[in-house]
Amino acid sequence: MRIVDLSMTVEECDSAPFAPDEKYFKLKPIIKWEDKGFVSNVVEMTVHAGTHIDSPHHFFRDKPSIEQLPLEPMMGKAVVLDLTAKGIAHASISPDDLDEAERKLKQQGVEIQEGGMLLLRTDWPKGHDTTDPKWWNDSPYLTKEAAQWVVNKKPSVVGYDFAQEEKGADYQQADQILESAMRVHRTILPKVIFQIENLINLDQIGSTAQVVALPVKWKTESAPARVIALLDN
Repeated sequence: MRIVDLSMTVEECDSAPFAPDEKYFKLKPIIKWEDKGFVSNVVEMTVHAGTHIDSPHHFFRDKPSIEQLPLEPMMGKAVVLDLTAKGIAHASISPDDLDEAERKLKQQGVEIQEGGMLLLRTDWPKGHDTTDPKWWNDSPYLTKEAAQWVVNKKPSVVGYDFAQEEKGADYQQADQILESAMRVHRTILPKVIFQIENLINLDQIGSTAQVVALPVKWKTESAPARVIALLDN
């Protein structure tokens, strides 16, 4: 068995690109090596740093938050939609693009199953970093119609390796995201058990893989997650 890490390494960054006044991931030492011979830190961060899981509670008050999510959907077979042709700056991903990616899967004998994991791969992480506003500003994105296409496939879990929120009249730059309509989140989150953001290394797992996506058990809308793929070869 081979294990592929689908999770980002999160390093210190003072400011969140989507909320410049907030910390992205900041360490504060409470014990230093030179003082006691060991180290201990406090962390101030957004729960949306790096690879993380969004619960439906992120946008819907009456929906489950992270600590309420069932464990079963966190482990299972994932199907990967190859959208690498759209892995370029400002690329809009439409239902036609998703149809084409699904056709390629079917040619391999792979079907998108209801109730499974569906991962969208663009390879956008190669050469980009979530602490850089360009990750958000220039990323490929789903249209609202593409988000509805995803919902219509009835997955239990959806994951992305790009900043999926649709750019449009109400959102162009990273620091505008929180004031935007966030149509993609609002379309997908009430229809899935959870979604995974900021995946990496989807090019290393092929069209299908067994995936484990475990969030920290925090009583929050979202939480950091270690996501791995288990491969036979």
